[in-house]
Amino acid sequence: MILGRPTNLWLGFVTAFVGLASVSAVTIFNADPEVVATLSGGVVGLLGALVALIAGGTPTVNSGDTVNVVTPKGQDNYQTVA
Repeated sequence: MILGRPTNLWLGFVTAFVGLASVSAVTIFNADPEVVATLSGGVVGLLGALVALIAGGTPTVNSGDTVNVVTPKGQDNYQTVA
């Protein structure tokens, strides 16, 4: 999550934003559509990786959260409250 929003919403926003920028570049600045499409694909990939890097950080546990504890094989797993 980033700023309380799930990763899929951020990835959708990045894709939509780069798409809008690509359309704007072609229509307003008369840029070559093939070059714009190639660059926008790279930008979406880079920003997608950045979103995944930020959103995939170490999870935090707050006081009162329920935590699933996974134990070594042969012992029972259990839940506890932090």
